[in-house]
Amino acid sequence: MTTRKLVNFTAIITLAALIGSCSLWRKETKVTMTDLPAPVRTAVQKTTAGSTVTQIEKIESGGKVTYEVEYRKDGQDHETYFAEDGTIVKGVQ
Repeated sequence: MTTRKLVNFTAIITLAALIGSCSLWRKETKVTMTDLPAPVRTAVQKTTAGSTVTQIEKIESGGKVTYEVEYRKDGQDHETYFAEDGTIVKGVQ
């Protein structure tokens, strides 16, 4: 292997390791209301009162967990994101 090829190979391996360990990694898992931590469940119930919850996803990204709740209220679809403590967040943390 020439020196240039070795440098390129090393750079690619290093970049792959960084990407694999940084916040670009994201895992989404469908969950139910009973799977939610108590503070999140309480906040979801309050936020979605009078509506139909259609889907809940647990999103793990950058070492943090966010819950995406999709629901239908008054004929319109909505989605709200919750942090693990039940606070509403704008997007995935």
